[in-house]
Amino acid sequence: MPSIVFPPTSNPGLRPQESAGRLVNAFAEKTLVGAPSQIVHRRSAGLPRMAQTFLSIHTRGFLDVGSLCIWMLDERVLAFASDFSVADLGTLSGTEPVTTARNNATPKQNVVVTELGCFNLFDSGPPTAFADPDLPASPTSVCDFDGYFVWSFGSGFIYASDLNSVNVNSLSFNIEQGLFGRRVVRYGGRLYYFGDKWTAVYRNAATIPFPFAREVTIARGIVGTHAIAGWEAGWANQLIFAGDDFIVYKLNGYTPEPISTDDVSRDIQRAVLAGKRNFIEAFVYMYGRSAIWVLTCKGFFTWEYNLTSGEWNERRSYNRAGWTGVKSVRVFDRWMIGDQYDGQLYSISGTYFLEGVRPLVWMVESGVAHGFPLGVVIPRASFHITSGVGDYARVAEPRVAITWSLDGGESWGEPVLRSLGGPGKTLSHPYILNSGLSRGQGVRYRLEVSDPVHVGLNGGVIDVQQRAYSG
Repeated sequence: MPSIVFPPTSNPGLRPQESAGRLVNAFAEKTLVGAPSQIVHRRSAGLPRMAQTFLSIHTRGFLDVGSLCIWMLDERVLAFASDFSVADLGTLSGTEPVTTARNNATPKQNVVVTELGCFNLFDSGPPTAFADPDLPASPTSVCDFDGYFVWSFGSGFIYASDLNSVNVNSLSFNIEQGLFGRRVVRYGGRLYYFGDKWTAVYRNAATIPFPFAREVTIARGIVGTHAIAGWEAGWANQLIFAGDDFIVYKLNGYTPEPISTDDVSRDIQRAVLAGKRNFIEAFVYMYGRSAIWVLTCKGFFTWEYNLTSGEWNERRSYNRAGWTGVKSVRVFDRWMIGDQYDGQLYSISGTYFLEGVRPLVWMVESGVAHGFPLGVVIPRASFHITSGVGDYARVAEPRVAITWSLDGGESWGEPVLRSLGGPGKTLSHPYILNSGLSRGQGVRYRLEVSDPVHVGLNGGVIDVQQRAYSG
């Protein structure tokens, strides 16, 4: 019997009939010898709510300060502790994403850059305006590097503070002529200054007044200030960014290696042309053995790149165009995720199959199940999904919705529901009878699970009766 091919990477394609299949809130994981299939399609991470605030909504960023984590939202800065109690620290003007830095002073000092300027950040009181007049107005980002604060500017300037200080020498700068400076990042013992056309890499030369020496140029810029992640503590230590040419790159030494698909690049370009460049945000988290790099733009898309498998999948929250999750930080032995739309604070979980209290709908769409141009009659299609996953505490009789397309994905019928098995009921598997006659562009199947249970898809097979088709 022919196999139903479910893709390792989500590929919506320019048109549905060109798609290789889709993965939404689902990802492909390679299995070991002896497993039912070479890959299994699992459910993406759930988001149990750890804390909530009614003071503000959209998460703008985090900063780990030891016993507390600073949590920045629209017009507000909060802090949460290891018991996830939340304290209001005061006003932080603005609504756009932020960048933060922390030096090695005693006690350590923190700064944050917003769309309205640079501010001192504290774990026990409200932020204050950065007072040193030697720092020009309107930096685009900040980072820390070997105890220095470092700022980027749209003018191409790069400024550094004194060592372990918020003081800035008016001469402690360099300039990248012709570059719009978008982001500074500390990574792998070097300072990366990402611009709109190229990236300059600096090393710490301990020179005065400007402490860094330019080392190399990477002939690729960044699409937006926040479209980069991968240096964060607790992740896989691989720097990945969305380039100025709308392609996602992974750095191999100083060589940017393209890793995005055409679908990902089209979504990046679509967001930029819609004026959303500054809202293209990247962040990371770990989910079991999978290292996940996320690229999201509110109201447009969310893509995840699984560094472990090298594959892409889509994320989409209930009734949303993309994922509700935004920004991340690893604190208190877990990965924390903010919310795009309200004041929720989540953790990453492989055993919680909701997003807060909302459904996390797992969806996998197959590739074309037979060759062009002959039509086929399909008496039966069977799907190898882990059964007996019902849970009396959550849902005793979970079900999968199965839909199929007879014209290569251009149109879809009404879904039918099949049981995934209550607790201990592992003898059956979902199947459908009489899918119909395909219309020459091929048959596709779409499986969806909204019930909060474990999902593991190991493939499927179809019985076919081949016929010539005259459309």
